[in-house]
Amino acid sequence: MFERDYFMRLINQMSVAFGALMGLKQQGKHEEALQVIDVWMSKELRLRARLALGLSDEDLMKMFSSGDRVDAEAIAAIATCLQEEGDVLADMGRTAESLPRLEKALRLIGYVLRTHGPIEGLDLERRMERLTTGPARTEGSASTLRAAWEWQEHAGRFADAENSLYDLFDVGDADSAEGLAFYGRLQRLDDDALGVGGLSHEELGEGIRQWNNLTKETAS
Repeated sequence: MFERDYFMRLINQMSVAFGALMGLKQQGKHEEALQVIDVWMSKELRLRARLALGLSDEDLMKMFSSGDRVDAEAIAAIATCLQEEGDVLADMGRTAESLPRLEKALRLIGYVLRTHGPIEGLDLERRMERLTTGPARTEGSASTLRAAWEWQEHAGRFADAENSLYDLFDVGDADSAEGLAFYGRLQRLDDDALGVGGLSHEELGEGIRQWNNLTKETAS
């Protein structure tokens, strides 16, 4: 696991690199910006972006684990770099290359936030908000959509999570029981918690009725 002093140095170095990255993006020097990301990852994390992208999420986490414990700081740093690279590629119009990077960033950041919480200096919650309202969620795979749904519920964004549940059902990745379990968890919350998440108990009841009707119609 990263020691705190080492990790704080890593964050400081990342801030410097991302400052240079922003300047290059503003100047339209996208290839140079991509190089900054790749060089930083290779030097500080000993992992190039292309390799990180090619590994499954599970294999990447195993690579940065000690025993059964995943190095959340390393995974978060990798995800942040992939998101930045995806944004640069999107600016270049290379959407087919951008999307898998943004998807992987969403899944990894969602995992870190759900299992470890925020990481000092990386602003993961703001990054996740951007990812879950962008193409990674709207155009990505079912596994990425599921990661968005899991994070939205975890973060108390219940109205957004409900929308993602229906999207998961539309792509065949959520069934009746899973949806009812989701609504059951929300029913146990008080009015204040639900309201902050964008729902009321009345809306929740209507959502359950709609879910039951939808799943029954599909099954018949």
